[in-house]
Parts: sequence; structure tokens; C-alpha cells
Amino acid sequence: MSATMQSTPELREQISQRKKAAPRRLPVPALVIAVILLMLLGWQTLVWLHLLPTMTPGVLEVFSAIIALVVSPAFWMSLWQSVSAAFTGWIIACVLAIVVGMLVGSNSFARQSTSVLLDFGRSFPTLALIPVVILLLGTSQQMKIIMVVLACFWPVVIQTVQGSKRIDPLVIDVARTYRTPPSLMFFRVRLPSALPFIATGVRISAAMAILVAVGVEVLSQAPGLGRQITLAQQGQNWDIAFANLFFAGLFGWAVTLLLAKAERRLLRWNRLGDE
Repeated sequence: MSATMQSTPELREQISQRKKAAPRRLPVPALVIAVILLMLLGWQTLVWLHLLPTMTPGVLEVFSAIIALVVSPAFWMSLWQSVSAAFTGWIIACVLAIVVGMLVGSNSFARQSTSVLLDFGRSFPTLALIPVVILLLGTSQQMKIIMVVLACFWPVVIQTVQGSKRIDPLVIDVARTYRTPPSLMFFRVRLPSALPFIATGVRISAAMAILVAVGVEVLSQAPGLGRQITLAQQGQNWDIAFANLFFAGLFGWAVTLLLAKAERRLLRWNRLGDE
């Protein structure tokens, strides 16, 4: 006992010395900012040295274009057209995918009979359907929503199927022993068990939604950020094109970050269970 008591101060002193000797690390936000600044500096340096294609704008030109877009009402209208289509299609896709995924994942026969279809759907290039969808709906907002639904459906449904089939059979047997009603079984047993997988699919599909919406606008000339990018490219206004790309990427990053934080907060019980 005395040896332990005597060694405790020595251990504390050794730990404190190691902490002092260890190199101090910059916090993660500072590292991220430093990397971004270095990348921007490298980009601008390559432009000054004429090592990039002549049409590539510099950082200062893109920054000026970003400021010009922020004060432009036309930009906000285009942003709204892209975001509204992406958000609407994403919500529809998530609702449909969760319902279908829970139904398929809860039944072994349904899983086996639809496995080929699910594998085919997630590997199919959604943008290849643009000519067909344009032929049916034209270059309208509904066309963009349909394309977003088709792209975002598969990640969510596959994650939902994976989550619903990983439920412990013992839990199902116990619930059936107590004669739990099917509706209560779904909302209290199956759905909570699959939520971590569903949350992952929802987060992945959210980033895809804005990318697909803008990509469809670029290819189909439907109103939105994608069309503004194409018009800027046709007019050789590369700084404006890069600025629109910046806002599209910024929005997708912000949505992914918010969903990741919401997932950590709402599914904290899952992380505690893993620990």
C-alpha cells in the first residue's frame, strides 16, 4: 500500500513531464484553415506562373465573383431553384426508401428476391436517364425532383435493408412472446434498431441531392445553379462559373455537416452502446 502511495506522485510527475515534452498540436479547425489557405495560395501561385490553362481564374477573381453573386437577386433565385428541387426530391426519396427498406429487410424472402434489383439500382448511372425524363416532363422543376428521387432512393433503401435485417432475433422472439402488436413492433423494435443505418443512408443521399440537382441543370439547361454555370462557361466568364460551383459545394458540405451533428446528438444511445 505504501509503495503504491509513494509511486503515485512519481507517476503524476512523469506524466506531467511527458505532457510538457510532447509537441503541442494545433486544434483541428486551425489545421483545416491552414490547409485551405495553403491550397488557395498554391492555386493563385500557379495562375501567376501561367502553369494552369489560360481560362483558369485566380483566387482573387473568384472571390470578387462570389461577392458579386451574393448581392445579385438572380443568383438567389437560381440557388432557390436548385435547393428546392434537391430538398423536395431528397425528402420523397428518404420516405419511400425507408418504407420499402423496412418492408424488404423484415422479410427474408423479400430480401432474397430483391437483392439483384437493389444491386442493379445502386450501380445504375442515374444521369443516363435525363433524356428519357426530359422527353416525359421537359426541363421543369418536376424533372429535377424526379432525377433527385431516383439518385437518392438507392443509398437510403440499401442502408435501411441492412439495418432492418441486423435486428437480434432474440429481441423479435421476446416481443412476439409478449404478443406485441405489429405496429408497436415496427415503431418500438424494428425502426429504432435500424436507425443508425438509416441515418447513414440519409446523410449520404443529402450530399448527393444537391450534386444531382446541379448536374441535371448543367446537362438539361433547367433553371438553377447548373444553368448559370453553363451560361458562364459559354460566355467565357470562368470566375462566375467557379463562384457558382463554390456555392453548390458549400451548400452540400453544410447540409452534410448539420446532418452529421444531428445524427451524433439523436443517436447518442447507439454510440454509448458501442462503447
